Amino acid sequence: MRKSVKKKSKAENIEPVKLWKLFQLFVVSSFAAVFAFTLVWFLTNWSALYFAYDFNIPGHFNLSGLFFDADKTSPLWTFDATVTILLSRPVAALLIAVLSLGAFVFIKRKLISFFFFLFWMNVLSFNIALGGLVDDAIVGSGTYDVLMLLKLNLTVVVFSSLVIIYFLYRVGIINFYVIAASFPERYFVNPQGRFIFLMMAVVLPWLLLFTFPSFDNSTGYTLLGLLKNMSVMVILLPAFFLKPAKGQMAHLEIIQMPQKFDWLSLVLFATGTFLLYYFMVDGVYLYA
Repeated sequence: MRKSVKKKSKAENIEPVKLWKLFQLFVVSSFAAVFAFTLVWFLTNWSALYFAYDFNIPGHFNLSGLFFDADKTSPLWTFDATVTILLSRPVAALLIAVLSLGAFVFIKRKLISFFFFLFWMNVLSFNIALGGLVDDAIVGSGTYDVLMLLKLNLTVVVFSSLVIIYFLYRVGIINFYVIAASFPERYFVNPQGRFIFLMMAVVLPWLLLFTFPSFDNSTGYTLLGLLKNMSVMVILLPAFFLKPAKGQMAHLEIIQMPQKFDWLSLVLFATGTFLLYYFMVDGVYLYA
């Protein structure tokens, strides 16, 4: 009499995810997120300060934000100066986001530390470029002043917001396809496994930024801090329910768990964060 052999399902044949490996992902992603956030903050504020000095409007930026010596009622704040200076930060962030997203998609082989660095660079840059509009609208400054100067009506603003949300959602899809193509299938074989993986590798490192020494003189979780990161939530959302697309990003290689060069990268990330933070404590100035 032949014995029936029950075939194992595909999920049962896949090696389970070990908690220690997930913790390693959390550590690498967290270091990369903090350094990326600090670097983007520095570069985008520096770009705005550069254009301000080009219009003879001195200023500085520190951990609290960007400040100008000339009051907005000053004749130095011409139409060209206002538009150029106030839009330079989101435009610089958008440029960084596009470049880092391009590298994230097209570089075939990446160290896991470099992988998360590019991921956070594009996500956080898109947040500053587009999510910063929410912050400006709440406090009535920055790009909000530009909108008022251009006399855009509410219909245009609402329509633009919907376009931005859709654009961010598409960015989230691209990021998820890269993540799904770069990690072994066992991380996505079932909803529970995917949720744990995304929480450890993405969500918790992102939440860690809220407790990092804040750049807006606030500590802990605030409603304003949450609103400023709404665009990050839109980008991360597709990763929780989309199915990994077969054939998408097939040129990418599966990344390996942290190697010795990755741990060296974490030291560089920490050093870079400390140096940038140190430079900004007393403020960064440009001198003619």
